Amino acid sequence: MNARTMTQPELDEQLVQHLAKIADRLDGGDENVDLPLLEEFNRLAGTEIPFAEFQGIYGGEDHITYVRRVLTERATNADPSLDRDRLIEMFTKVLADPCDDAYLEYVFATVEKTFGDSQVSDLVFWPGVYFGDADNQRELKPDEMADAVLGRYVQRKKR
Repeated sequence: MNARTMTQPELDEQLVQHLAKIADRLDGGDENVDLPLLEEFNRLAGTEIPFAEFQGIYGGEDHITYVRRVLTERATNADPSLDRDRLIEMFTKVLADPCDDAYLEYVFATVEKTFGDSQVSDLVFWPGVYFGDADNQRELKPDEMADAVLGRYVQRKKR
């Protein structure tokens, strides 16, 4: 897949809705009683998520967002052709609409799977955490974000 033609995965909306209802039931449910629901969720989502991961989802995000994140992560692949220019395009779109959760999850999953950078969400929202200097007030430009990801990748490869 060429970096220019890379697109976020299309999710089956009926499946998303169904899995969100299951996740809602599992969140705060009984592990023994709800085992068939857990098995159904994992079978339909193509995952092996343990019951414990469902506990407290609603405290951090709504169930539909959780399901979209899980399915997007599963459907997104690494892209070895992803380059600096495409990263800049992706971060430009993220900064233009940081509330587009579907696109955010796609970018985060793509960067993590391609460059091994599991902190890319910190780079966008909490740069002080990403850089380890506690300066979360800085506003990075898309090219600075791309350079940070690529710089970490190069450092990781040197080890």
